[in-house]
Amino acid sequence: MLDIKQIRENPDYFKKGIAIKQADPNLIDRILKLDEKKRKLITESETLQAEKNKVSKQIPQLQGDEKEKVLADMKELSDKQKAQDEELKKAEEAYLDVMNQLPNPAHESVPEGEDDEDNQVARTVGEKPEFDFEPKEHWELGEALDIIDLERAAKISGSRFYYLKNELVILEMALMNYVMQKLVKKGFTPMIPPYMVREDAMYGTGFFPADKNQIYTVNPGEDDLYLIGTSEVPVTAYYAGEILEEKDLGQKFVGYSPCFRREAGTYGKDMKGILRVHQFEKVEMVFIAHPDKSWEAHEEMREIEEEVLQDLGIPYQVVNICGGDLGGSAAKKYDLEAWLPGQGKYREMTSTSNCTDFQSRRLKIRYRDADGKIHFVHTLNGTATSSRPLIAIMENYQQKDGSIVIPEVLRPLCGFDKIG
Repeated sequence: MLDIKQIRENPDYFKKGIAIKQADPNLIDRILKLDEKKRKLITESETLQAEKNKVSKQIPQLQGDEKEKVLADMKELSDKQKAQDEELKKAEEAYLDVMNQLPNPAHESVPEGEDDEDNQVARTVGEKPEFDFEPKEHWELGEALDIIDLERAAKISGSRFYYLKNELVILEMALMNYVMQKLVKKGFTPMIPPYMVREDAMYGTGFFPADKNQIYTVNPGEDDLYLIGTSEVPVTAYYAGEILEEKDLGQKFVGYSPCFRREAGTYGKDMKGILRVHQFEKVEMVFIAHPDKSWEAHEEMREIEEEVLQDLGIPYQVVNICGGDLGGSAAKKYDLEAWLPGQGKYREMTSTSNCTDFQSRRLKIRYRDADGKIHFVHTLNGTATSSRPLIAIMENYQQKDGSIVIPEVLRPLCGFDKIG
């Protein structure tokens, strides 16, 4: 949700910002016209109400024909106000419909572009491993070592599900635990949030209405709950409807959860393996930041994500996401893509976004400054780790005999240094 006052004051800024995200800049003109119409109708309705109040005070003092005439005038005013309020209701619905189509304007540092082909690599870090054999993809290694079973998962649940088995289960738990402990040491508050949320939380974080087709619904018409696609949703919504004190800003949360995604529209993409699936585990960072410090916080989150991949010894690249590939909520996003020798390409492992005040306006998360004035906070999110880095570990640490060496930092948590 955007600030209509800011749009009125600087429409060209918003036109440019949403155009970078491939949204129609004419939406700004439409919202301004609807805003003007809505405000005019509100003024007219308030004027009619004032007239009604004035007339109603006269009625007890009147009698006879004069009273009948005033009562008739009152009915006419009431009918007129009823029609006016109905028109106002329609105007407000039209206003909200367009407002919900407006994305968060892109930050000035976001590159222009239509899709992921236009994303810009900021830098590449780490040495790609060299093999004296043909490296395998993770799903081939997983089947050979009996640590991933896709066939039986498809039998039980359908495509894009998987069983993790044996040492890979321990490795995933070690990865999640390692990253969680790292972030707690950095001042993050750990959370295990609810895995199902109400529609308000999905709307507030910007997943509705834009990405509703990606979300699983639980008992529609009865519970009306939604399975989360990321713990960003319940963790960001933690302070929904609340006013914080300025001194309390800068809070950092790290949430662990399973994540559920329908992956609608991805038929034929990454069907093999565990890269693009309906269910996975994730450790998610959320910042509740002062507006003056959110860009600093965004770089901090990116640095943490880089640190995790560096700890694991995974070569990667930092990608500045172009406007056309940005989601509606984010003003800017970095992706970290790990090198996968089996695929011979870099693939996304983590991302971090600054949503500025887009989510906080929808969720009504505010703070009170030293002068007692109320402002909206900035919210940020970033994946600290997920099930995906398992793929990078498997492919980068594979050996000629088909075994997989465990990254050194995870060995104490695993209890073994090799799979196979």
